Parts: sequence; C-alpha cells; structure tokens
Amino acid sequence: MQLARFICENLDPIMQEWDKFAATVTPSGQEFDPALLRDDVKEILQEIAADLAREQTTPTQAEKSIGHGPIPRSAAATHGAERATAGFSLNATVAEYRAMRASVIRLWQEASGNQPVSKIEVEDLIRFGEAIDQAVGESVNRFSLEKEQQFRTFDAVLSSTPDLGFTVDLNGRFTYANKALRELLGLPVDKILGKSAADLAMRSAAKLHRQMKGVIQTNKPSYGEYCFTISPGSERWYEYLLVPVRTEMGTVEAVAGTARNVTDRKDAENVNWERAHHDLLTGLANRRLFSNRLAECVRHAKRLGSSLALVFIDLDHFKEANDRFGHDAGDVLLRLAAKRLRACVRATDIAARLGGDEFTIVLRDLRGPGTELVSEKLRRQIADPFQLGDQTAHISASIGIAIFPDDADTAVQLIKCADHAMFAAKVAGGNRFSFYSPNPAHSSTHADN
Repeated sequence: MQLARFICENLDPIMQEWDKFAATVTPSGQEFDPALLRDDVKEILQEIAADLAREQTTPTQAEKSIGHGPIPRSAAATHGAERATAGFSLNATVAEYRAMRASVIRLWQEASGNQPVSKIEVEDLIRFGEAIDQAVGESVNRFSLEKEQQFRTFDAVLSSTPDLGFTVDLNGRFTYANKALRELLGLPVDKILGKSAADLAMRSAAKLHRQMKGVIQTNKPSYGEYCFTISPGSERWYEYLLVPVRTEMGTVEAVAGTARNVTDRKDAENVNWERAHHDLLTGLANRRLFSNRLAECVRHAKRLGSSLALVFIDLDHFKEANDRFGHDAGDVLLRLAAKRLRACVRATDIAARLGGDEFTIVLRDLRGPGTELVSEKLRRQIADPFQLGDQTAHISASIGIAIFPDDADTAVQLIKCADHAMFAAKVAGGNRFSFYSPNPAHSSTHADN
C-alpha cells in the first residue's frame, strides 16, 4: 500500500499515537486537553501525504534531500508557534515528530503484514523521512521566531520600567540585563552578558554571588538591599529580590532578579535618623545617641581590656552672655563653642550636647597625660573670646573627667563620676578641669595659671 494513501486512511490511529506521546512531554505542572495536544496534527499529516502523492522532479528531490526545499507557512509552522506559546521545550516539540515518524512506519508495516518493502515503498519511506524533516524544520523555525518574539516582548516590558531586571546562570553570569540595568552600568548588553558581578567590578560582588548561590541551593527567593556608587559621594540604593528559575522537573536552572530604586526612601530614613540622634542646633550627637555610643564604647573597652575617658563640660557664664546679647546670639555662641570642642578631639571620639550649655566627649583609648592634654586644650579653646557680630563674649568651661575602668566599669556609673568631677571644677571657680575622686577634698583640679 502506498504510504500517502495509508496516512489518509489511518489518520485517527496515527493521531491517537501522537496524543499518547505528546502527553508525556507536556510542560511540568500543566494539563492540556487532547484537542490542544493534537492541535494541527491532522493538517500536518495531510500535508505530508499530499507531498508524498505529488510528482517530484529530480532537482526538487535533490534540494529536499539536503534540507533546502521550500518552507511554506504550513500546519507544522503553526504547530511550532503554538508549542512555543504553550511552554513546550524545543526538544519536546522535535521529539513529537520523531514519535510521529516511528508510529507511522510501525503502523504501516503492521498493516502490510510486515512483508518486505518494495522499491516504490522504499522511495515512499525516503520521501516520508524528507517530509518529516521538512515539517520539523518549519516547526523549529516558527518555534524559534515565537520565542524570539516572546523575548522581545519580555525585554520591552522589563525595559519600560525604571526597575532593574536581570537573569544569571548557575555560575552567576548574566544571561539577561534590561535597559535600566544597562544604563546604570553604562555598558552595552554584549559587555554584560556572560560576565559576573565581580567581572563588572560591582560593589559587594562576593556577597551578591553568595546570595545567588543560596537561592540556587535552597530553591527559595532571597531579598536584600544594594548600594550602587554612581560617582564619589553619589550613591543609589536598590531593594532587590532574587528568585529561582525552575525547570519542568523543579530543579533550579537560573536566577532571576529585580531591583527597585529606594534612594529617596533611604535618604529620608537617614534624615530622620539624623534628626532623632543629633542636636539640631550644633549638629553634635544628642543625649540619646551619646548614651548608645557610650554603652558601645564601654562594651568594646571591656572586650579589649582597654580604657576610655568621659569628659563632661559645662560652660561658665553662658547665662550672662545669653541674657546680655540675646537668645539668637546665645545660639550662635553654642554653635561656635560646639565647633571648637569638636576640633579639639579625634574623628573617632564622640562629642555630644546633652542640652542647654552642657556638653560631653568620649575619648576612646585615651587616659593619663593624654587626657590632661586634651582637657587643657578644651579649656583654652572655650576661654578664648567669641566674636558675635559686633559684640565679644567671654565664657569659660568647667570640665570633669572620669576614667574607665579606674573610676567606674559601667556607662551609667561613668556618667555619674564625670558629672561629679565637673561639679567639683565648677565649685572650684570654673575655667578648669578636674579628675574624678570619690572624696571631693582629694579631687585633682587643674586651672589656668
């Protein structure tokens, strides 16, 4: 029996064979009704049968034998597009044709009683193989075009948003970067794809790589924040999400990520934090931040077995100056005094305004003669006249000093000791510094000679 005639007379059993195999290669987790699975199979078989029944010239046969036959818009092409849309893999789509080839030949041989094939039947088999190959080519071509269109659509959607969008492979190399990410990196796509965060000299690349590896290993999403330096002193903060890209079997084959610019929110948070922890008039740490930092310094000193000095400063004669020159001038005087105090200590030390005309300084890893030198410098700086416009203000400072761990081993006790020493300096006439002593009569007080 000629193969073309057999196919036309046995469409139903051939399609049933197709249905069985197609059901085994459907995307994992998806269900398809039989009508969708066999979508264009009837038309594909009819086109193949028509091709077998058609007279074929020698030049046409030679072209088809090397895959150069005409590729019209056919049912096979439509099938490839629909399989791509439905989420089938290219291998699964091609495998369907291999199953079709095997099923048709097997059913034909069974119908022929498995008799030896004639020369004409051999030619039919050769042409059938060429027709299947032609259908595969048409299907693969449209499958690829559909996937390319899907990718362009995907890229257009992700590139229309200011959010960063990207995918990386299992080795952390970029396989996709949307327009926003390309512009942020200042690189064309060909300079990004195939590169890792480390290759692109991205900040905290090692941390990002570990987090991506964690997503791959746990098969779970991961969140985080990332700071991107645009230029020295200019940063952008991003809140990102990394999610696993799973195969049909549920294993991770890639990681997809998206990141949203949250710089404005971070700036607002920083401003709020500054306002909550710094004195609005002088810019120094306020009482709240001072207490937290002092406690941290004490814990640090305990761990390392080191020491620190806590210096309390109360401005002498500030009230008189404030009453004489006015509150606005008094605010200026406080700001100028705070600036002088800050200039007397290291960047690692902590200067704070506790309120009114009371200030404090935490001198880390400093004691003995070093503390005396800093305290004397503070005293002299405050004793120098302050120019308030056309007026000159003269004030001084009463300074109390407590040493950790000699005088106290907790932050609370250290504050009490420094305050006690400051009061001793004040009672002694001010414009001097005093070290804490549990017996006021034995306080070590140093004044201007």
